Amino acid sequence: MTETLTTDFVVAGAGLSGLVTARRLVRRGHSVLVLEADDRAGGRLVNLDAGDGVISEGGGQWIGPKHTAMADLLSELGLKTFPTYTDGRTIYLRGGRRRTYGGTIPPMRPLALLDFAQAQFRLERMAATVPAAAPWRAGKAAEWDSTTLGHWLRRNCRVAEARHVFELGFTLVFAEDLSHVSLLKALHQISTSGGIDFMMNTENGAQETRVAGGTQAVADAIAGELGDRVRLGSPVTSIEQDARGVLVRSAGLEARCRRVVVAMTPADAGRIKFLPELPTRRAKLQRAWRNGGERKICVVYERPFWRDRGLNGSAITDLPIAHYVVDNSPPDATKGILMTFIGTAASGSFQWTDAVLDNADARRDAFVDDLVTLFGAEARKPERYLEKSWIAEPWIAGVAALRTPGVLTNYTDAATAPVGRVHWAGAETSVEFESYMEGAVRAAERAVAEVDAAGR
Repeated sequence: MTETLTTDFVVAGAGLSGLVTARRLVRRGHSVLVLEADDRAGGRLVNLDAGDGVISEGGGQWIGPKHTAMADLLSELGLKTFPTYTDGRTIYLRGGRRRTYGGTIPPMRPLALLDFAQAQFRLERMAATVPAAAPWRAGKAAEWDSTTLGHWLRRNCRVAEARHVFELGFTLVFAEDLSHVSLLKALHQISTSGGIDFMMNTENGAQETRVAGGTQAVADAIAGELGDRVRLGSPVTSIEQDARGVLVRSAGLEARCRRVVVAMTPADAGRIKFLPELPTRRAKLQRAWRNGGERKICVVYERPFWRDRGLNGSAITDLPIAHYVVDNSPPDATKGILMTFIGTAASGSFQWTDAVLDNADARRDAFVDDLVTLFGAEARKPERYLEKSWIAEPWIAGVAALRTPGVLTNYTDAATAPVGRVHWAGAETSVEFESYMEGAVRAAERAVAEVDAAGR
């Protein structure tokens, strides 16, 4: 039998942005129903079990000092943070030569450092001309949106070592091969996410702190507050609106409401049937949308033995798997955890064999081999291997938003423009810090302001 409910607002999606949207609306005195397709709340926030009560984050995890909305939310929820571990030296390995360094700048050759600096200066100078709220109105928007960041780096970074470091940093931001990322999108991200240094650094950067208990604790805390307002296992199948309101259908449930906030990526929203049909630009955006696909993989050790040698567990390399490694251990160091990312890149500095892409045992063995090269024989026998694949998720079309060429200039504001009584949230709809947890919270606050202003 189909359950029928009446509420002020329906929120489709119980990721961070959807949960914050619902929490804000409830605090304004509205009745709210959150419909989530998955069997858990949190979306791209999820903890992995490292054993003995220890977790490692499988999704979004870092918060920087410019992420003020996220900091305020954690304060409201009573959740604590702790610094990402950076004490000690970082490993830099390239061409078989292993060095360690302190601070944030890898010990590149002098020519590579100069080349990196000139490319960073040029990227940030271009980024400064991109309007935050309307990047498609930049003076060179058509030119920049017709090429990719990967192409620009190949043309403008003359030293392979400098280009490799850029490719590493930006591949982590977009979770995808840079040959798929619009240059205009990259410039907009730089201008609205704190600049290149902030985006790539740990200390005084976007990776500075973590949430005690993991970021899933944020979703759990909000979902706990909302209680039975959150319905899991209820994928929204259709949204039908008219002048009087909206009828939202999901598995075994129909809800009548004043307005709907869809807190999903445009690609995920493409599974919903809209009546009347969506405007052409929005419908085409949902078909064209792509998020980066990657796996987050961790190996767990009895303790963080690398710290005994004055190392902080971080590494930047040209090894087959461990291009970027970070210490993801708990704050009390009761376990040692080293983490990296594996995407689907097929060009540039990042290429993986099908064996690694398609076989978990091969990924584990290859990662451990690289860690032995970096940290010695003690890395050979981890207690546990963990991974979270965002490629095969049934309800989430990948991780960070990347915008392929042409998307920004062709579909402009279609990601955020309300369609009648339907509004959009999600980290991909934030003007600032898009794809970060900070962006998810800011997008929720914008969506709440919209529906409040719209009234009935």
